[in-house]
Amino acid sequence: MVDTKQDTTQNVVGKRIQWDDLDPKKYYFFNGLLGGSIDLMMYPLDVIRTRLQVQGSISIQQKFPHYTGTFDGLKKLYTNEGFKGYYKGFLTSEVGYLSSRAIYFGTYEVLKQSFQKFTNQSHLDESSEQLFMITTISGGIAEMFATLIWVPFDVATQTVQIQDPKNPEYRPGLHVFKKIYQERGFTGLYRGFGATMIKNVPFSGIWWGTYELTKKKVEQLNIREKLNIRERTNKTLSVSDGKPHQVQDEDPITHLISGFAAAVISTTITNPLDVAKTRLQTGTFEKGQKVNFISVIKDTVRKEGVRALWKGLVPSLLTSTPYSMMSIILYEEVKKLSLK
Repeated sequence: MVDTKQDTTQNVVGKRIQWDDLDPKKYYFFNGLLGGSIDLMMYPLDVIRTRLQVQGSISIQQKFPHYTGTFDGLKKLYTNEGFKGYYKGFLTSEVGYLSSRAIYFGTYEVLKQSFQKFTNQSHLDESSEQLFMITTISGGIAEMFATLIWVPFDVATQTVQIQDPKNPEYRPGLHVFKKIYQERGFTGLYRGFGATMIKNVPFSGIWWGTYELTKKKVEQLNIREKLNIRERTNKTLSVSDGKPHQVQDEDPITHLISGFAAAVISTTITNPLDVAKTRLQTGTFEKGQKVNFISVIKDTVRKEGVRALWKGLVPSLLTSTPYSMMSIILYEEVKKLSLK
């Protein structure tokens, strides 16, 4: 049950929402609804990002026109493949995304709370270094579990996204999984698993560490006063469980700023890892050729230069930044709606 009351003490305001405060049924329902809605809006940019990242690689067949950039890609995609081209592989992606998302966020919240209990500290007692460490480790471990579910769907989705639009070999859904299995075996569905771990785990850790640390710093700045925005009067929510208590009703403006900072920093730092992951998952290599994450990066730099490691950064930022800002604001609201 959610209720708001006037802020009276610093201690009441200081307690953040923890996993024990949430109703899991409400949490997973609202979280799934949120994830699907945002992904529907952002998916076309993901198609362009994937194609830009494989563009120029001699190991990957490219049957789509050359894109000079994000907006050129969006225009050519619509011209050549119509509106449906924006959502190539969407349903395949969404099944994997929503499943892995449920595991990811639930694991993060449980781990963060567990680490704080283990160290016997609340977020008020933590130093910036402790806060960054706890949330970075929690985010990284959560990503490990989610990646086990996500990788086969990611491989299947990207395979559909880059194939010849006029003579497609793979149909979305079960067909693409079956065909990849027939061609490459079970390991083909997990192609790039190690690369995905190497890319996604640091990204997730950096994202959450940056987000929580930025959130703490922004709260200390009293951002509403600096932006000349009227201060909120209600700052607490009631939790009705075995021991009724109040938790902090965090400011959405703080979430917006923190989500922006987390997206820009984590996306920029890990983009080279994302390029290598995409090429490793979608490339066609000779039998017996030893291909791994490091060899793909070296080959990319040797043939295309260091700048090639940041291919697709613009569409990645255009995707990740608004996505992070919207999703974290809504995710924090989901937590408020999911209180017991």
